Amino acid sequence: MPGTEWISWLRCVAVYGVVLIHTVGATATAGADGAVGPVDGWVARALDLPFVWVVPVFVMVSGALTLDPARFRGTGEFVRKRVWRLVPALVVWNLVYLTYLGLTRPGWLAGPADALQRVLVGQVAPHLYFFWIVLGLSLLTPVLVPWIDRTGRREWVLAGVVAYAVPILSLWPLGPGGEPVGVTHAAWTWWLPYLGAYLLGWGLRGVRLPTRWVPVLLALVLALAVLLTWQWKNPGAPAWLQDWAGAHYYSPTVALLSVSVYLLAQTLVRSGGALAVLTSSRVMALVDPVGRATLGIFAVHFLVLLVVTDTGVLGEPVSSWPLLVLRFLVVAAMTTGLVLLLRRVPVVRAVL
Repeated sequence: MPGTEWISWLRCVAVYGVVLIHTVGATATAGADGAVGPVDGWVARALDLPFVWVVPVFVMVSGALTLDPARFRGTGEFVRKRVWRLVPALVVWNLVYLTYLGLTRPGWLAGPADALQRVLVGQVAPHLYFFWIVLGLSLLTPVLVPWIDRTGRREWVLAGVVAYAVPILSLWPLGPGGEPVGVTHAAWTWWLPYLGAYLLGWGLRGVRLPTRWVPVLLALVLALAVLLTWQWKNPGAPAWLQDWAGAHYYSPTVALLSVSVYLLAQTLVRSGGALAVLTSSRVMALVDPVGRATLGIFAVHFLVLLVVTDTGVLGEPVSSWPLLVLRFLVVAAMTTGLVLLLRRVPVVRAVL
């Protein structure tokens, strides 16, 4: 759709950022623990931490599309469509990963009760919690859309900032003895820390930066990416920095980085923007199908990654950085091709 090319591009970059994070994460952690050489560890870290914005931005894009009052056709129709889209995918992919991990890791699964517990606290696969986030925000959407319809951008942005402050404040050392108050991680509360990003996705949609601000925001994105890469699990980083602006999803640093990436995308990737070449009909004919398939790529990529590492086809989870790059390219290509093919099958398409 003309004018929304930036959304397709942002979806694609974000989903491949997720693939990259999961591909290099084990080596980045091993590097921080001194279990691999410094070069491999730092390269893996540099490929991982700069993309920590991907999940918040995914949620922002969802807000930009879902909270539009002009597209809302009533609570009943909206909930039916969203539930029919998300619940089967949530059930199927949890079952797929429970089955695969239960069969390939003896003793990992103790039975049906253990399986349910793992699903509810996100201990099946590290990415499936995203389905719970989107489902929770979708159920809240019929309450938000009427409010959005009678208010304006100032109220939307203010509400988004206030809601975004909830997870940030919850991990600041404000509790007794300087401990974080904490954010509850469970299936029914995962949406809460992302409500701010959801609202800001709609509140900031259509905001285009003045030309003079683009270099400033690009420099800010680069600086924040370098900072997150350097400070993550780094004993040399100041304690105050780790306490107040840690390298994690609920950090103020990541919130600022996510908003900056979002604003840059819709400023640059548009007709008349600096990256207008990316919006041509020929380019979008390739990008749009992948953009529409990102939920499927998100769901499937980790299974492909598990298979290629469990079989040793592309090495162990902790590997040298050239192998990590190759593994990322292979997993991304295999997953994309598989999902685009499976989406042609009507029944399978429902969970992709």
